[in-house]
Amino acid sequence: MDSKQYRERAEKLLNRQPCYELNDKYVAQAAVWAQLATAAAMEESAKGVITDGE
Repeated sequence: MDSKQYRERAEKLLNRQPCYELNDKYVAQAAVWAQLATAAAMEESAKGVITDGE
């Protein structure tokens, strides 16, 4: 997976329900996906891979 796909997974979890209905489980899972997105983006940057269409 690339950083964009990881970011989409995190956003999907957080947008699943209204913010007042989000529980710790969804937030924790989204945080993991966000961390994976960050790590993948750093690796892509180091390799010179562009995934955001720029």
